[in-house]
Amino acid sequence: MQQVSREFIREDYLRLDIEFTPLLPAREVAIAYLSELKFEVFESTEKGLIAHIAANKIDSVELQFVKTQLESIANDMTWTESKVKTENWNAKWEEYYEPVNVDDLALLRAPFHTPLNSGLDVVIKPNMSFGTGHHDTTWMMIRSLLDLNVNGSKVLDMGCGTGVLAIAAHKLGALSVLAIDIEDGAVRNTIENASLNSIEISNDFIVDCGTSELLTTKHFDLNQIILANINRNVLMADMTSYNSVLEPGGTIVFSGFFTVDVPFMKEHIEGMGWTIDNVLERNGWACIICGKTAN
Repeated sequence: MQQVSREFIREDYLRLDIEFTPLLPAREVAIAYLSELKFEVFESTEKGLIAHIAANKIDSVELQFVKTQLESIANDMTWTESKVKTENWNAKWEEYYEPVNVDDLALLRAPFHTPLNSGLDVVIKPNMSFGTGHHDTTWMMIRSLLDLNVNGSKVLDMGCGTGVLAIAAHKLGALSVLAIDIEDGAVRNTIENASLNSIEISNDFIVDCGTSELLTTKHFDLNQIILANINRNVLMADMTSYNSVLEPGGTIVFSGFFTVDVPFMKEHIEGMGWTIDNVLERNGWACIICGKTAN
């Protein structure tokens, strides 16, 4: 394995270029592994993916473990590490960053892109954070949200990332939005991106840092819609907390897990007494839309 250079300094990033044969499911497994290691931006390519991480967050032992695991999945894999200076980051994004079009109904874009003539327009500033909308799970969450009756609803966005789902819900007419993430950086990004979309932080748009414990210790209001794009283990562990703040007759949308995880998710969902309304799949990832029975 290529060693991470000691000349990395705090403001530098590690760029990881990986190519797989066959491409799937190795690419999606790689994203899952690397996201747990605090890699922040993932760009899918025709042969694999590009991922970035702040150099001061690199754990060489864990990175070597991930590489070994991926080598056991793919028939062939190339792994290349390089350094990216922070001062070059914005310029690189403006050169390569593409907007995300969701069935011509919504556009997730950077400030320098032209909006659609109609439909949902969400502006997300490109930076070193996961959740710009390019990941398949975010795409499916947005697509699901477009089919829900968001107008006038109270919405909870768990694991908000850069705030793309919370902002989308607000623009679709949500009465109030609560966005929660465990990472301070995600909270800052959500606040910044809310401002880019002319959304003020207020009692109608709250951003908080923490886990699902906040739902029982601080934010007690019932929600008509819950959006949770995290990972399978966290989702299953937190379902009881979600249930406590989901209004009877409400809807919850889960993503952040692979299609092979759908049976496990269904078992836990049905154990909560919820109904499964739809399951979406996209490039090996899944999204489940379910409802809580009305009293």
